[in-house]
Amino acid sequence: MSPKVLETWINETLSDAEHLDIPGVILKPEHKNPISRYGIDRMAFNQNGIPTELVDRIYRALFVYSVGFYELVGRCLEHTEKRYAIITNIWKVYSILLEYCCRSDYRMLISEVSKEHKAELDKLDKEYQIKFQEQANNERILKENQDLITKCAEET
Repeated sequence: MSPKVLETWINETLSDAEHLDIPGVILKPEHKNPISRYGIDRMAFNQNGIPTELVDRIYRALFVYSVGFYELVGRCLEHTEKRYAIITNIWKVYSILLEYCCRSDYRMLISEVSKEHKAELDKLDKEYQIKFQEQANNERILKENQDLITKCAEET
């Protein structure tokens, strides 16, 4: 499959995931493609020294291992009556194995992402407060000018 097709599939899948209440989905900044929000766009990889061939392999692996594993689990469930228990066990073990492989705590990663977004929200809130204060000052000055004009008009 073409690397560009896989890249598009990942981007569209991430975009679709935004509406599914999946934990860890990055929604901001809205003007960026989802693949860029996660920092896995081709340019980000290349800027960080990852060669094009490995970027293509990453995209291929994301497609093959996510879709392939999901389809394999689905096929396994066709042969059992205890679907819920089996699928829960498989996904639990899979997530543990992924955590073990990357040797990091998923909660820590989510915490870091949350901190980044909180910092961004705090920054936006500060900017809003500054603009709000400026607006309040402008309104005060307009009111003072209006009162002065009214007073001058009454005197004449």
